[in-house]
Amino acid sequence: MQDKGQSQQNDQKDQSNAFIVVNGVDDRDAGIYSDNFYSQRMSPMRSAIRRRLLPLVRGETGRLAALQERWRTPFLDSYFTLTAFAGHPLFFVCILPIMFWYGHSVFARGFVNVACLGVFVTSWVKDYLCLPRPLSPPLIRLSRSKRVHLEYGLPSTHTSNAVSIALYLFSYLMYSNWSISSKILSVFGLAVYLFSVVFGRLYCGMHSSTDLAAGALIGIFVWALQWTFHESIDHLMTHPSWTVVAGVVVGGIMLIQSIPETMDSCPCVDDGVTTMAVLMGVFPASQHFAQSQYSVTHGDHMGIVHYDSALGLPRSILRFVFGLAIVFTWRMAAKKLLYIVLPPLYKYFNFPSRTHFVPAKTYGNLRNQPIGRVPSVLDLQALSDSSIEIVGPQSTMDIHEKFSQTRSSRRTSLMLVPETCAEIEAKDHFVVRPGHVQAHKAKQEKENLEKKQNSLLQSLEDDDGVCELELDASEREAMERFEEEHPGWARFDVDIVIKTVVYAGIGWLAVDTIPVMFEHIGLGTSSL
Repeated sequence: MQDKGQSQQNDQKDQSNAFIVVNGVDDRDAGIYSDNFYSQRMSPMRSAIRRRLLPLVRGETGRLAALQERWRTPFLDSYFTLTAFAGHPLFFVCILPIMFWYGHSVFARGFVNVACLGVFVTSWVKDYLCLPRPLSPPLIRLSRSKRVHLEYGLPSTHTSNAVSIALYLFSYLMYSNWSISSKILSVFGLAVYLFSVVFGRLYCGMHSSTDLAAGALIGIFVWALQWTFHESIDHLMTHPSWTVVAGVVVGGIMLIQSIPETMDSCPCVDDGVTTMAVLMGVFPASQHFAQSQYSVTHGDHMGIVHYDSALGLPRSILRFVFGLAIVFTWRMAAKKLLYIVLPPLYKYFNFPSRTHFVPAKTYGNLRNQPIGRVPSVLDLQALSDSSIEIVGPQSTMDIHEKFSQTRSSRRTSLMLVPETCAEIEAKDHFVVRPGHVQAHKAKQEKENLEKKQNSLLQSLEDDDGVCELELDASEREAMERFEEEHPGWARFDVDIVIKTVVYAGIGWLAVDTIPVMFEHIGLGTSSL
């Protein structure tokens, strides 16, 4: 028994030593704790859906690794990691204001609905299912984002965005009066965009095809909803109605509150909050601007920002620069102010916080909390960074997944043992054996297999004795070693409210305030 225990300890040490981080990044991968970890914390229905989908995600790892091995080149690595930004949620939040400022308000309102609703739905589903991304190794993850591995995998937000926006642009294109050749060229461009973003998720080792299929379905649903009712939705957005405004704001707050609590520290909730907040700002701002003297009307559509090419290129460019400067200034100033004001209020009223968010009662103030000058999606350093290859276990969650797969392999071995014993029993009964020697040999072989079965059973009982919620010594040691080398990323309870206020403000500024400012500083058409 002592030799057996020593052998198991050595095996565990060998496993823990196998978890070496190469080019690892901060924080934790999401969705890869042991199965029992999730099932004991989720509702029965939520857990059942996750258990049904998890084998589909895990089963694709080998095929995705083979795809990478066959197709990877330095050029494609750079191409697909750069085009991934075209499917990032914050990318659309940043480019949407520009559509309003150059006279495409009707198109922009539909675009913002498609982009923001798709991101919110995929973020909500991700947090509900808690399914992991394909594991590395054997995959090599390619990304210019330092935290993308923290998000759950299914469904793919990039795919949802690419599909819904490509369909939305295609729908507008078919109703345009462009020439046939222009339409064909535009359709080709949309196809390249769609392929680059969607296939790039597989190439970069960030998603399985199951993730992509789920994201595509959500994208199609969001596009169909917007395109079917686009006239009615645009009417609601531009005709004054306190009922609509109250419904959007209260409904948005309720939807943000409905985002499921995650089992891991996953930033998917940030994308959901950000995009819903933008909608909460755009709806009332659109109604307010449509009633102002600066709004113009085209046909049945109101609330359009007037733009004329007679402004010339210099002033057109200044519109862009000035508008973005206002947006980024608001973002920095509002976050800084709210980091000062909100923590004392949270602490005084003892407001509840989400799991994995640091409650206000545990920290002093956030006056010195660093704030980026621009959203991370516009981080030029990340765009130019050549270190995009992420190899090996990147987090304690990767370590959990390795141990979980080891346990799963041992269970599979155990399932095979009874079949082998049964075969020996059949041979013992029905095969003619020359004398007692053969019979004794078969009996010994059967006893050895039974010992192996008992050993596996005992080993599995040891694992299940802690319900996979407690860690064995080697797993705990590997986790502690990783956490010492890679300190975690703190998020505060006030961050949800701050993002809601900041991005609702961005929605209002982009649609209403900044276009009015254009007219007062010589960048509007009233100066012509």
